[in-house]
Amino acid sequence: MKSYKKLIYAGLFSFFLFIFIYISFAYWEKLFSVLRIMLYASVISYVLVPAAEWLERYMPGTAAILLLFAALSVIIAVICILIVPPFINQVASLSAYIPELVSELKAFSRDIQSWLEKAGINFVVQQSFEKGMDILQKRLLKITPGIVERIMDGAAGIPGFFLIPVLSFYFLRDRKYFKKNIIRLIPFHHRKSIIRTFSEIHRILNRFIRSQLITALVIGIFTTIGFLAIKLPYALVLGIILGVFEIIPYFGPWLGAIPAVIIAIINAPTKIIWTIIVVIIVQQLEGSFITPKIMGDHVGLHPVYIIISLWLGGIFFGILGMLFAVPVVLVIRVIVKNIYINIASISP
Repeated sequence: MKSYKKLIYAGLFSFFLFIFIYISFAYWEKLFSVLRIMLYASVISYVLVPAAEWLERYMPGTAAILLLFAALSVIIAVICILIVPPFINQVASLSAYIPELVSELKAFSRDIQSWLEKAGINFVVQQSFEKGMDILQKRLLKITPGIVERIMDGAAGIPGFFLIPVLSFYFLRDRKYFKKNIIRLIPFHHRKSIIRTFSEIHRILNRFIRSQLITALVIGIFTTIGFLAIKLPYALVLGIILGVFEIIPYFGPWLGAIPAVIIAIINAPTKIIWTIIVVIIVQQLEGSFITPKIMGDHVGLHPVYIIISLWLGGIFFGILGMLFAVPVVLVIRVIVKNIYINIASISP
């Protein structure tokens, strides 16, 4: 009788597994769209947990979450009114300027090549540089037009635009309920070690993500103000780019500064020195005040490991790989450490 029941369970499991696989392949795009919405909502709610916990000290849970989302709505509305229109205008203007910018850079490379030849230095710059500029121009012209539409596509369209905040609200409000039910799914004899592992991952990632986002925001604001003060063209776009790149440790600030320096060289040569000074001052502020106050020693990784992880992330996944390299390494380190602890505790 027991073997008969096992066969029934195995048959039912196989049937539902087949149905799941069939639906996954047949409706992959729709399924991926749903999963993407769930992922974005989960990330948003996860990032907002510290703010929610702070508000919940002073008011009931639902009221705290409603107040938090109301405050976020006001901030987003202000950003949409004050920042988004000039940002889109500058992106459109920069997009129209790209062909001229590339032509200027090619002319600059020809001047360098001519100078090298006169100096008797046999080093070919022009050909490879111009080829690289052609590739860069094609990619930039694909990225810059329709930036709003691309953002909407990334958020899984109009449904995602409305569903993501709603799901984020419920994920955040009922996080203890979801946590309790997930814990129930973990086998009892592994529960303690798995909970310990995920608690440590949560603690490290939460501190890392929160501090990186705050630092990026502060640096983006300071850099934009600096670029506006020296009247650098496309100051808002360049400041936001530098702020986003700030999320990447070590290399990010300097990679983010490259577009600003190029714009200064081609479009405003008299502002090259001032542009570099703004970048250096902001980086000094970050290194001396912002990072120690906001971040502290939260990573705990040797710089060599961080550099290698950024390098590998950049090789395999480009800029996105560099953005997520350090968090991935932090998670892997915690998992490996806890596996080692479990093995060591079992072995005689």
